[in-house]
Amino acid sequence: MKKSNKDYRLREVKCATGFNWSNLKAELRAIWESNIKAWKLDFAYPVSFVRQLISPVVFMLPFLLYGLALIGGRYSENLAQLVGTGDVVAFIFTGYIMMGFIGTAVWAMGFSMRREQWFGTLEAIYVTPASRLGQILGMALHSTVHQGIGTIIQFIFIYVTFGLVLNIGGILPALGIFALMLFALYGFGIVISALSLILKEGWIVSDIFYSIMTILSPVAYPLIVLPTLAQQASAIFPTAPALIGMRSFLIEDYIPEVVGNVFLHLLVLGAVWILFGVFVFHLADRYVRKRGMLKKF
Repeated sequence: MKKSNKDYRLREVKCATGFNWSNLKAELRAIWESNIKAWKLDFAYPVSFVRQLISPVVFMLPFLLYGLALIGGRYSENLAQLVGTGDVVAFIFTGYIMMGFIGTAVWAMGFSMRREQWFGTLEAIYVTPASRLGQILGMALHSTVHQGIGTIIQFIFIYVTFGLVLNIGGILPALGIFALMLFALYGFGIVISALSLILKEGWIVSDIFYSIMTILSPVAYPLIVLPTLAQQASAIFPTAPALIGMRSFLIEDYIPEVVGNVFLHLLVLGAVWILFGVFVFHLADRYVRKRGMLKKF
């Protein structure tokens, strides 16, 4: 019996978005293999791999050193008046660990399909029965673990060099907030990957959104120092509420700049960004294939 156009469109949506529940095990296997492929590429260039592991420490140092130099010590009375804690090292460290995971969404996920074009394997991915989203999620898995290792190295370095005082009892709820933030960031990364397929210059797309999220995330400064409009815009992205919530659990006497249910906020953001990301990716996927744009570098 001849299949209708509706059947083909349904199959097309499943293949592009990954919502192929009848073949979920195979889809998960494809995500895992995509992750393994990324690790093999990392290990093929050991010098670059080691550089990527220590770079989070190197990039964090200017933030710490500038802060220590400007306030003339580790503790700032002005920071204490704004957020209840004057410990510059703890404040910046808990903020800067987010920078790498922003990069996971914006650079690793957002650039994943474009990288396949560089390697000459994008067309091969498109003719397989696995979803294109599996490639992106596999890169997300790899980059999250990779960045997690870098964060552990950061923690050890800061603890040994400066000493780090954190509330141990707040680690579990902070990790819960962190997990919800990652979920929302993955949706955001899917949107970036879709835009990269259409606009081609993926690095420009990633750089723009990375800069915006960095400014609107209170990494090295409290959120309340930003203009009111910027503070309101920061609520759209998961990093600002996540940072405020994590600091509330990890740093003693920290006063949240925004009052509200951080868990509920991040849960809503995660659902919205995932659904929006899958929708945008499906539209972009159909658009580039319909116009034969995959072969155009």
